[in-house]
Amino acid sequence: MNKLVFAALIAPLLVAGDELPKAETILDRFVDVTGGKAVMEKHHNEVMHGTIEFGGRGLKGTMTMYQAEPNLVRAIIDIEGVGKIESGSNGEVAWENSAMQGPRIKKDVEKADAFRDATFNAALKWKQNYSHVETTGVENVDGQECYKLVLTPPLGNPTTEFFDKKTGLLVKTTAKRTTAMGEIEAEVLPSDYRKEGDVIIPHKLLNKFAGQEFTISVESIEFNAEIPKDRFDLPPEIQALLKKQAAPAASSSAPVPGSASSDKGKFTVYMLGKPLATENYQIEKSAGKIEIDGSGTASLGTLKIDIEQFKIDTDDNFHPVDAVAKGKLGQVQMNVKTTFADGKATNEMDSGQGPQTKDHTVSPDALVVSANFPLFPWSLLALRADLTTKEPQKMPIYILGQAEVPGTVVFKGKETVEFAGKTAELNHLNVNGTPPDGQPISLDFWVDDNRKVIKISVPSRGVEGYQEGFDRKPPSETAKPAAQSK
Repeated sequence: MNKLVFAALIAPLLVAGDELPKAETILDRFVDVTGGKAVMEKHHNEVMHGTIEFGGRGLKGTMTMYQAEPNLVRAIIDIEGVGKIESGSNGEVAWENSAMQGPRIKKDVEKADAFRDATFNAALKWKQNYSHVETTGVENVDGQECYKLVLTPPLGNPTTEFFDKKTGLLVKTTAKRTTAMGEIEAEVLPSDYRKEGDVIIPHKLLNKFAGQEFTISVESIEFNAEIPKDRFDLPPEIQALLKKQAAPAASSSAPVPGSASSDKGKFTVYMLGKPLATENYQIEKSAGKIEIDGSGTASLGTLKIDIEQFKIDTDDNFHPVDAVAKGKLGQVQMNVKTTFADGKATNEMDSGQGPQTKDHTVSPDALVVSANFPLFPWSLLALRADLTTKEPQKMPIYILGQAEVPGTVVFKGKETVEFAGKTAELNHLNVNGTPPDGQPISLDFWVDDNRKVIKISVPSRGVEGYQEGFDRKPPSETAKPAAQSK
């Protein structure tokens, strides 16, 4: 699967099926039939050599691909009469350099796709790369009856994979990808599965895109090879581009994977129409890391809540790394420090009675939020949600220090939202889940095209939140009774 770095992928077909095995079962079976998890985990890098041939055009060439964990890659293709095409990732920058187009740094969705393709031992790490996987039907691929799986990443278009029902092998991958030429649809058909060392891999990869075809033939693969230390370093041309782009450009956009950026915000929170709390926050995106950090104060009658800090760090794919919450409920401390690793959240908690440790099982792509206040951590939902489909999107939600609960996100479409003195065209997201207290809850978010949260509503709790510059519209005045007229 990790050989998709050589081609952009194609849009899915529509097929339905009944009583289908879970996608997890099919993906795990593929690992088993190609060598097994224990064997794959012994591999930390690989070097692949092969040839490439373009059907009907007489073009031939050679290719070499170096790959190492976690997501380091360098691919070199040399085509006769055309020249050299190189691409790679050093874990922070995804790039491409060719004789035809020159050096180029991949950004945004294209960068997220490149990092996903560069994942070493990708077959083992589908939970890391995709926020939702689903078996959607059975389809015939060149005479082979296959299970059809749709894998949806946090950012970018879904990938569709077809696995032979009899052998469990991957026989086709399709998707739509963002490239230098814009979005293209393409298809990869792996075949000629043979053993290399202690794993089984395809030795032929037929790629189809934009009416063209080329075939990659694998000649050799070496695992745990002696790879030069500088193999994944950025080429001089890419380093020069980075220096040229170093001057920060002014932007009010919220950060997305693939671009270094910063965004600030301030919420005013109301309960039952009365001001309840204020929150200030900042989102920073740089060096393969996303950080949301902020504070807030709230008053519930005579009870005052102070959130000194609520901070969450994630990687470029929104996988949580650590979180910190410091605050007081009246005079009672509420301090939590959490680290996320190996499917577990380890919480160090202190409420003034001494530190305690509590562990929870957590999905690698969980959205980390607070049980009630502050609301600004939900901004990461706005960055992750797919705004191109109205189909339900599964998203696990980890309530910091408490537990993970399943969540479902639905993009409702674009709406005109009224504020005090103005209106705005915003994207409407609805989130449903059941917190640990067992009471289902529904939240609505309205976000702008830069994915900044402008309005939040929690109807069941009478709570609303408004971004600075978008004031709450006052309720309509009740008409005077007719009896008062003279």
